[in-house]
Amino acid sequence: MISLETLNEKEKKRLSKQTIDKMKLLEEYFSIPTFQDFLSEDEKKELKDDYNYFIFEEDEITIVEKDTYTLGQNVYVTFYSENRSYLTGDQLDVIKLLHNNLFRFNGTDVNHLKLDNQDRYIDQVVFSFVRILRSDCKWPELGN
Repeated sequence: MISLETLNEKEKKRLSKQTIDKMKLLEEYFSIPTFQDFLSEDEKKELKDDYNYFIFEEDEITIVEKDTYTLGQNVYVTFYSENRSYLTGDQLDVIKLLHNNLFRFNGTDVNHLKLDNQDRYIDQVVFSFVRILRSDCKWPELGN
């Protein structure tokens, strides 16, 4: 009998590799650090007063296409930047670097954050993607 762990092992490895590869793409192209999920205290100290970095977050899993039982995972890539010359161009570059048929771009949310007690503003762009998960499972009809 094949265990559930064995069935999912290949997909787990693919997803882990995909995350690492996407984070490396961002770091290499923009020459700024990329962190997974959040900034630790040590990472905050390492950045000092630099507000140019990415955070790569994997989130909830949902059914993307009910007819085919395609599963997807929401992934958010947050870009914090200060003093970048053309934020719209940077957004286009991120989309071009990351989007493909298994990692689909969904949209952005742009914010301009004022630093406490300073006359400095940080741009925050949250990119939303849906990462398609490969599964051999056939899911039962929902609601029946």
